Parts: sequence; structure tokens; C-alpha cells
Amino acid sequence: MTLPGLAADPGEGSVDGIRDLAAFFRERGSAERDRSTHAHSALRALTAVTAVSVHALRPRITVVAGRFTDVADAADEAAGVLDEYADALADLQRRAASAREQAESDYASIQTRRSIALNAASEFVVGWSLEWDDVLPSWLYLDDPSLLDRWQGAIDDYRASRDAFNALRDERDQLDHDTAARLTGIPLIAEITHDGVVGAGGFVAATALWAGDTDAVTPEQIAALGDPELIRQVWDSLDRAEKDALIAASPDVIGNLDGIPIGDRVAANRLNIEDEIAAREAEIERLERLRDAAVDRSYYGQGSVEQEYDDLIAEQQRLIDYYQGLLTQEIQVVDETGAVRTETGARVVVFDPSHEAIATYHGPLDPVTGDIPSWVRSVAISVPGTGSNMTDFGDERAADLQAAAGPSTAVFQWAGGAFPQSIPDAMSTSYSHDLAPRLRDFAAGIAVPGSATLTVLGHSYGGAAVGLAEAAGLRADRVLYVAAAGMGDGVSGVDDFPHTSDVPHYAMMSRNDMVVGLIQGREGDLHALHGQSTLTADGVTRLETGVIDASRPDSDDIEDYNVPGNGMPSAIDSHSSLYTPGSTAFENMVAVITGGQAEVYAQNEIIVAGGQPITIDGIDRDDYEPVYTEVD
Repeated sequence: MTLPGLAADPGEGSVDGIRDLAAFFRERGSAERDRSTHAHSALRALTAVTAVSVHALRPRITVVAGRFTDVADAADEAAGVLDEYADALADLQRRAASAREQAESDYASIQTRRSIALNAASEFVVGWSLEWDDVLPSWLYLDDPSLLDRWQGAIDDYRASRDAFNALRDERDQLDHDTAARLTGIPLIAEITHDGVVGAGGFVAATALWAGDTDAVTPEQIAALGDPELIRQVWDSLDRAEKDALIAASPDVIGNLDGIPIGDRVAANRLNIEDEIAAREAEIERLERLRDAAVDRSYYGQGSVEQEYDDLIAEQQRLIDYYQGLLTQEIQVVDETGAVRTETGARVVVFDPSHEAIATYHGPLDPVTGDIPSWVRSVAISVPGTGSNMTDFGDERAADLQAAAGPSTAVFQWAGGAFPQSIPDAMSTSYSHDLAPRLRDFAAGIAVPGSATLTVLGHSYGGAAVGLAEAAGLRADRVLYVAAAGMGDGVSGVDDFPHTSDVPHYAMMSRNDMVVGLIQGREGDLHALHGQSTLTADGVTRLETGVIDASRPDSDDIEDYNVPGNGMPSAIDSHSSLYTPGSTAFENMVAVITGGQAEVYAQNEIIVAGGQPITIDGIDRDDYEPVYTEVD
């Protein structure tokens, strides 16, 4: 029964599961004490040995033995906390069940008292207008007024029992909070939780890591750690056979888990793509059976029925063809020496059709770590805009940027969730709010070499997602908004960003952009659709979009350029033609990624001719000279 105003179940969760986890910690503590005992025994056995190598070994054994003891103490303490948590939850479940039963009884009494007070005719005439907690006014009631009093009394009783139940929800929240605080206060447990408490699986995986025993670790437990840095530590502790086994067991988890090295994510996602192809092929078979059955049953309009199914089948085949292309496409990879080799298969680092999420990696890979090599100096994440989806997410743009920036640059193209698919959809901020935390976590999971910089670029709607990711805690060394819809819903400027307020920010947009140019917020205008304009925000340097061929000063302005075959007016096309390789805009993107020289926006000139103001683009002014800024 659904009861109005009732909070979530205070007794949710499995007491047995918590006790099992406590037992796991207790068993682990016992095992670690045994290991410590064995280590001390070995140390005692070496007492009479005076070899130099043995003297060097003694302190190591002592440290290891102490570590085993520390782990055992932490495991025992965690087991005690979890046992107490299970006891408290069991008591809470009992009281919650009783409180809910009382609330259900009281709510049923409301219906009974209402039925007694209102006969069928009255219910039909006025009852429909009364909420569950409404009583018919006395001035409308001609029967025994005590019936109204009893009706109201039933409502009051339910409110009291509902409040008692909801108070248990508050008690549960406090219990969870206090237990989390106790767990994070335990030595070693606190080490793995950082600023928060990981889930049960995280404790299991982390304990296995401490003990050097990964037999108990599952992909789900690694994922439960939550922290990409901790996930990488656990993963790095495994040998190759163990990693391969986890990839084979749950490629959908490993392939989309932030903190897993690029090479292993690619291997997992290859399996995910193959599985998705098989699923689409099975769907085609299902649709063909439905089509044939529908046509057989229909005497009229068979053509339209058949066409509807054929269209659905064609869409499934389009997905299959694209996914097959990911597996078979050839990519060129340049190593540190400049040698070029060809590999088969896109480097897909996110592949989750259930969340409409996909991302690829362009650049070199370290053959040992399966990650970005230490000699790479620039890393970038490119986020696309409206219209991006599983089969069209601007992957070629990342490839172009990486090729232009050179082999010491690595670029990710990231579309880690659903994007709006039309301009009306892009008026909603919900997509950017959903994408922002995913982008933040994806960036946190990248092992950026110590001497490299990380740049995040957001195009169009993706610019708003980048801004909200910054507000949510994204860490980056540079940010570039490319024809961005804004800095994100509710963002007033770079001061809203906890970790990127002091890093260089850049923006660019063609002068006659008709896609997002008209929805830009004014300076400080929080009521703008997607927050503060990137073009006028303090702390953001606007860069020039310039011409379509930066090597030719006489080239057409990018605002006047139509992509061949597009058939769109330049005011719309110039929203995306910024990514044309060799253009001023594109070269500025490369400069921001690599830390080169970027051309600053040339202010327009307004003159009056024939009594009418005329705007002259900054790059078309008689006194135009390019001005460059050194990208920090």
C-alpha cells in the first residue's frame, strides 16, 4: 500500500549481508595475524645468521610483519563496527515494520470513517474533490457532526503514526552517518576512503589489496571503491592473468570504469562491442519474425506494416555496421621516435549503449602500462555538442586535433552520456547536469603523465557540460570553450569553480554564429539559459576564429565558409566549421592544447556611413595585425 507522506523505508538493506561482511573482515584479521606470526617466526629463525644479505632482509620482514598486524587490527575493528551496525539495523527494521503496520491501520481507518460519514450519494457529489486529509466542512454536512469529528480524528491518528515512522527514517540516516564516521576513523580504512566511505565491495577489494591476496576481488568490488586513484592501485596490484580474467568476467564494468588503464578498457570494450553486435543481430531476427507474422495476419496495408518493420531493421543494421567499423578500422600510431605503425580497431575507452555513452582515445600507448606514455606532454578531452550520439560523436575531430598537435599529444573524444538531439532539446539543462559529474570522474581517471598538461574542450552544448563539470570539481590545467552555449546552468563565472578558477580559460565563437550566439547570457546574468557567456566572462580570454586557411591571409573568413555538401547558410555552418583543420580557429585549439601561441580575438570596428552604423569584422579592418598570446 502506498501511503501519503511516508519516507523511504528506514529498514532497507540486508542485515545478513552486513554480518557477512563483518565475518569477512574478522576472517581476514585472523589470516593477517597468522601471516604476522609466520613473519616473526622467520625473523627469529634468522637471529643466528650474520650474512650481509640477511641483515638487509631483517628490516623488510619487520616492516611486513608490522603491516600484517596493522591490517589485522583494522579488520577486527571494522568487523566490530559492522556487527554493531547490523544489530542496530535489525532493531530498526523491527520497529519500522511495527510503525508501518500502525500507519497502514490508521490510514485504513480514514477510509472507513470517510465512508461512514459520506453516503454513496455524497461521495459521488462532493467526495471526488476531497484529498485524503480533507474533511467535509460542517456547514455542508447535514448529518451527525460527530461523524466528522471521528473522520478528522482518524486523519490526526494517521499523521501521528506517519510522523513516528518518518522519525525512524531520520534515525536511520543518523545511524548510517555515524557508522560511516566510525569506519573512516579506523587506520587503513581511512586511507582507502579519503573524503568519503566506499561501499561494502570497496572494503573487500581494499582489504585484499593490503593483504596481497586478490582471490576475493571481483570487478564489482573494484568498481565499488569509487575513487579512480584507488581503483588504479588495486588494478596495478594484479598480474596479467588476473586482469584478463576480470575483463573476461565483466567487460561491461571494466571497460567503463574510471581508473582502469586505457589498454585494458579498450580490450574490455572490444568484447562489449562484439556483444552489442550480437544483441543487434538477435534484435533483427526478432523484428523479422514479427514483420512476417504481421504481414501474414493482415489482408490490407501489408506494405505499410512491412515498411515499418523494415525501417526498424535498417536502424539495427546501421548500428551493427558502425560497431563493426569500430572493430575493423585502421588507425595510425606514431611513437616517440617518430616511427609510424598501423593498428586495427578504434581505441574505445567508454562503451555503454544503455547510457548512450561512448569515448575514444587518440595517441600513443605505453606497451608496459597500457596507458599514456611518460613522454607525452599534452593531454586533451574533447566534448562534443548537440546531436552527438553513439554513432556520431565527433571522433574525427579528436583524431584531427591529435594529428595536428603531434605524437607527444593524446586526445580523448568523450560523449559519456545522452546529449540533446535537436535545438529544442538543447534548451534543456538536464543533459548538462547529467553529463557534468561523469566528465569530472572520467578526467580524474586519466593517468596524466607528471610533466603533461590536461586541457578540456567543450563545443556548443558540450561547453555548458564542461562548465558544470568544473563547478562539480573537475581538475584541469586549461579549459577551452568552443562556440559554447554558456558556462553552465547557474554558473556566473570562473570563481564558481573549486579547482579551475585559477587556470587559464579560453573561448572562441564565430562572429555570426546563429546556433548558440543568440542564447548567450550577459555578464553576470544567472537567468541565461546556460549560464554566463563564455565570451564576456572575467578571466576568460577570447581567441580569434579568423579564416578557413590560416596559412593564407587572403582566405575566406570562417564566418563565410560553407562546408562542401552541407547546404547550410554560413551563419549556421560556422558554428562547427571552427574544427576545419588548418583554420585559424583549429590552430588556436591546437595552441591551447600544446601550450603554443594563440591568436587573440580582433575587436570589430563600427563606422557610420550614410547615417547608418556598419560593423567591420576585426580581421577585415584596415589596421588589422594578428595579436598572439602565450598559452600558459
